Amino acid sequence: MEIIAETERLLLREWEPADREVLFSMTSDPEVMLHIGDRRPWETVERAEAWIGRVAASYRERGYGFWAVVEKATGREVGSCGFGPQTGTGLPEFGYLYARHVWGLGYATEAGRAVLRHGFERLGFERVVACTTPEHAASRRVLEKLGFRYAGNRVLEGEEEESAVYFSVNPEKHAD
Repeated sequence: MEIIAETERLLLREWEPADREVLFSMTSDPEVMLHIGDRRPWETVERAEAWIGRVAASYRERGYGFWAVVEKATGREVGSCGFGPQTGTGLPEFGYLYARHVWGLGYATEAGRAVLRHGFERLGFERVVACTTPEHAASRRVLEKLGFRYAGNRVLEGEEEESAVYFSVNPEKHAD
């Protein structure tokens, strides 16, 4: 198990097959999934297992993916944070999800800073995109705290819903 980053309260590490039950417990919660993907809770633990397999392939093929967010104090997995390739552009797309019981604790911002630092410093990203639903004010605030800049809304091809698009650039390579 590779540790990707460490913060004051969190460890970020690769997802493992043994994590499927805890991932499923998060992704089967309708409130957690309200702004994620197709907005539907996952119905089977096999879907979580398949997702972990795809993320493991992404680690091997791209050197990045989504990582498990683990509370240091408890050793429990409480979320996921990382990057996937954005459909259409191929840019690294930042994303996250957290178990409802840790919402409001600042984990999204704390882990997000570590993940973005990893992307810019270790993976050499020059630019990262992030998308959320326009009505998801909490996610928009997290992205802004992380230095993302609002770039407008767009309707994703083949989808009816609008997406608020944010961009962040590597501060080392792009001085303001």
